Amino acid sequence: MVAWASLGVFATGCAYDEGLIIENLQGTVTLPAAALTRDLVLPDGSREAVEDVRLIGPVYLGVYPSVADANVLERYPHPELGPQYLDGVPGDAYPYGGTTIGDLRFGCIEDLTCLMVSGRYETWDSIVEWFAQLEQPLTDAGGVPIPDGEFLKQSCYDLLNVTSDAETRITAYEDRNGDDLINELDLDFVKQGDEYVADFTIWQQDYYWDRNQEDCEPGVDCTGFELWGFMDSPDVNTLAFSTCDPTQGYNSREYNRDIFSGRPQVDVLNLPSTYITNGDFVVSEPYRWNNVLDRPNLVLDFEVQ
Repeated sequence: MVAWASLGVFATGCAYDEGLIIENLQGTVTLPAAALTRDLVLPDGSREAVEDVRLIGPVYLGVYPSVADANVLERYPHPELGPQYLDGVPGDAYPYGGTTIGDLRFGCIEDLTCLMVSGRYETWDSIVEWFAQLEQPLTDAGGVPIPDGEFLKQSCYDLLNVTSDAETRITAYEDRNGDDLINELDLDFVKQGDEYVADFTIWQQDYYWDRNQEDCEPGVDCTGFELWGFMDSPDVNTLAFSTCDPTQGYNSREYNRDIFSGRPQVDVLNLPSTYITNGDFVVSEPYRWNNVLDRPNLVLDFEVQ
């Protein structure tokens, strides 16, 4: 009888409704062509404005209680902040949650620390060719130029102890669109007209549909929370991402090198203004998410100048 009674209590406890709304929130992000256009030197020495998905840095998305308009907290739309406790350190934006489109990845050589994002490169060769075009050719630990993508691929397989592109998650490795091919259409951002669109999912997000409901102004809907985000563009000179910490992450130690892979800064969504720099793209109109079934399209069209 004691055993059965315990089971009954356990079953009842599992069935208790805590009133929490936890959902996978989905939508899309759109980038204008300007966000991935830069003047580059061509093989013949001339310069030309090049539009390329490899110029798309990591895209950070967060859900916040509210977002202030441009020129209120920053010169661009920025999440509302809590109290400032330390000099020179902004208040915390207190995000409810978030995600990224594209992860900062390690290219397995020191030259690529904090320069790589997943979902941007079709092949290993395209990585080597890209940095050569950017006048930053890749070299190995001995300073010898890397000849092709196969060398880079095998370096990653050996260093990370993996056997497939799916494990490195640097190049395109799966047929996302079901056309039986693995190519540029299987990257995160795919061109649609004059823009580039990517899907996103914020996994297992606590949904606060009635947050601030009592504080709503007449005629203004302030329920739910606001979706906000920005794209970290590669630095004009170094090509590095400001949201990456080059002193942390996977540590590779060999007789002739001691390097870190780099990793995302731990407080990007809490203190976004610390990492947003000129050339980054921010959403101009945050999305008020007051229905878990909505699939919003967030447009990152505000270039920080």
